[in-house]
Amino acid sequence: MKVLIFSDIHGDLRALERIASLQADVYIAAGDLSNFGKGLERCGEILKPLGQRVWVLPGNHETQTENRSFCEHYGFLDFHRQVRSLESASGITQWAGLGYSNITPFDTPGEYSEEEIGNALAAFDGMKSLHLVVHFPPLNTRLDEFAPGKHAGSPALREWVTREQPAYLFCGHIHETAGRSDRIGQTQCINVGKQGFTLEV
Repeated sequence: MKVLIFSDIHGDLRALERIASLQADVYIAAGDLSNFGKGLERCGEILKPLGQRVWVLPGNHETQTENRSFCEHYGFLDFHRQVRSLESASGITQWAGLGYSNITPFDTPGEYSEEEIGNALAAFDGMKSLHLVVHFPPLNTRLDEFAPGKHAGSPALREWVTREQPAYLFCGHIHETAGRSDRIGQTQCINVGKQGFTLEV
């Protein structure tokens, strides 16, 4: 089974068409399909033929309400603060989703405080071999360095990953680090970007 995770389309319809043309069993949009909620409909029309194989998180450019309505209208799965299981030949894998971002300087509509992030992640405590998909990266990794020596990730997410050690963490949000990977203990962390990353499970 192939799972394709991508993020930060920001209205780039050509990039989204390329993603939709790739073969996968599940497509996870890890936030920011739009710019401040604008252009979601055009994205929805491109992804619509994929139906419930599309799981969607709101990024910091979408609200939870916008994301829910978007998914209901186009027949996608609202993955925000949800846990889903995927069954493959190698067994069952657990997937958890958390959208929004930590606080930014840009006053975007989908932002959480560090306390809110910690509270949301607590719902995923104790899950073994978890595949976590979030919009934002953990602090002080190769995934959140937006300029040399400058990091914009979440301390609460870093703390949770260090403690819980999910198998994978997939994120986006920081455009400058798209495609990079890193490790926190045993956790493989990947900034998928709008090019996307395919995982075989």
